[in-house]
Amino acid sequence: MSNPVPQQPVVVVLGDDNTITLPDEIARQFHPTDRFALLRQGDILILKRVSSPRVSDIVAATPDDAPLNLDEISDIVHELRSQRRVAP
Repeated sequence: MSNPVPQQPVVVVLGDDNTITLPDEIARQFHPTDRFALLRQGDILILKRVSSPRVSDIVAATPDDAPLNLDEISDIVHELRSQRRVAP
């Protein structure tokens, strides 16, 4: 999604529960399962969407001479699912 940077700063407030609610026009650009990295540069915070590796990429990276057994595949799937869960 390549959207232009807003011309005017958007003001958000830190809630009592340490959450920041994004304005609707910004929040609509994301999905509830998206994950973000928060970078801090002095008093500037940068929120960057990050993506988890696809299962097909992980499978493609495994050596051909060592096929995964069902337990290993299950472990990989569970790990990816836990990474995609939204933190409480």
